Amino acid sequence: MFKRLAKLFRIGWAAKKIRASQSETEKLLAQRALVALLADARGISLKIGQLFAAVEGGSEFQSLTDSVPALPLKIMLPVLEKSLGFSPKTIFKNIQPATAAASLGQVHLAEFHDGTPIAIKIRYPDIANAVATELTLADLMPSVGKIQEWGFDLSAYKQTLFDTLQRELDYRIEAKTQTYFRDAVCVPRLEIPRVYDKFSSDCVLVQSRATGVTFPEIVHWSESERRLIAEILLQTLFTSLFVAGEVHADPHNGNTFYNHANHDSMVTLLDFGCTVSLNKTRRLALLKLILGCREKSTVNPLDCFVALGFDAQKLGHIQGALPLLSQMLFRPFLINHVFNLAEWQLEKNITNLLGEKRWWFRSAGTADILLLMRAFQGLTQQLQQLRINLNWWKILEQSVDETLLQQAREFVVPAINVSVTEFKVLDFASQAQKLHVKITQNNQPLVSVELPVETALDLESLMPDDVRLELMQSGEVDLAEMLQRLKSEGLSPQVLFACELGEKQYRVWLA
Repeated sequence: MFKRLAKLFRIGWAAKKIRASQSETEKLLAQRALVALLADARGISLKIGQLFAAVEGGSEFQSLTDSVPALPLKIMLPVLEKSLGFSPKTIFKNIQPATAAASLGQVHLAEFHDGTPIAIKIRYPDIANAVATELTLADLMPSVGKIQEWGFDLSAYKQTLFDTLQRELDYRIEAKTQTYFRDAVCVPRLEIPRVYDKFSSDCVLVQSRATGVTFPEIVHWSESERRLIAEILLQTLFTSLFVAGEVHADPHNGNTFYNHANHDSMVTLLDFGCTVSLNKTRRLALLKLILGCREKSTVNPLDCFVALGFDAQKLGHIQGALPLLSQMLFRPFLINHVFNLAEWQLEKNITNLLGEKRWWFRSAGTADILLLMRAFQGLTQQLQQLRINLNWWKILEQSVDETLLQQAREFVVPAINVSVTEFKVLDFASQAQKLHVKITQNNQPLVSVELPVETALDLESLMPDDVRLELMQSGEVDLAEMLQRLKSEGLSPQVLFACELGEKQYRVWLA
């Protein structure tokens, strides 16, 4: 434990040096030092580095997903022999040294004696003890800052971390998940390697060999091939989420291989140690929520979020904003054409809508929702790096049949077992669709426009300075109070204000 703690201390010190860097050169050198420490520590520390790589595409952390130095074969072979109970030479030949490594183990290419190419994933010696130590240290983390202020269930997050790492350490669980994924996620030109259960164990996973290149090498392929790959990736996520109920939640570059269009498969998905399972109730609730946004139905988003696993009492504080928040979250699904990811600006829009109250939403979700969001975030970053925009709704329809969509529409969301009646109830059908602005003078129309309903949240900044000043001086409208009320109660149909300023009459309403 002391050795592990010392490594973690050095990692923390290196991370602090990055934050304190005064120049780009100094920051780059500090990042390289941190990458070296993370690669050496492996385990949870390496997984954190891989998460940095997902967030900071193209950074020094990228090497942690591509080419972490592997341990020598002579260190790994005893693990394989102990697992098999006899010499690996009996069934394998041409076992090659690993060229790269992952956080908990590394892969060695080999063949069966009949010439069948395979890959043998072997867990590092003593990595289970190292992870157990880090989990013990993680359990000592105090609740501070936003975690304490907004009531994050830190114990649940720690338990999810513990459960996830325990599953990843047991390759028998990974083998079972991989086999299920291979059978249940049927996407054209997607390949999932076959598992050879007979030779696998808790510390060894034998599977068919995958070939191809990693993600950084495909960003310069032809647009047609990049588009095919983007469609496969998006369809894989939708099929795994809504049909199979098992989502791959570790979207770093080392877990996917790619091939040109002249191969049978273009995408090969690897490493099923970290996945998120969603039962049918949660899947239908999410699909019902998306359909409610699209169809502006009487679906109450609070009910759907709670069925997904969110805390009803916390969401109650922002219930009026939930319809618009849902439309922001699921915006790519709400249009019938190609969606430009650059227009999403999700974080900015949510902050504008909720301000500090956005922490009610973040703290209300279960720990595994974070893993699901990580899968979506990883995918959107890949699409952006591929420079490909897609029609999300069309691909969702291809991934789930109309029967499942109809099941979601008819799905009766379970009743909420806590009282939130003190908060305003607002469903998608009850929300206004447009912001209307009408200006007249001497009963003659000067301006008459319709704007997207969410524009109401930026109404003050959209006004000409002279009009805003005159309106404030008149005392007829408190713009700040009106904005706060809209954010709390939601954008229901209403007159925001109607007044006369000089010779002009102003009427602004939601409908």
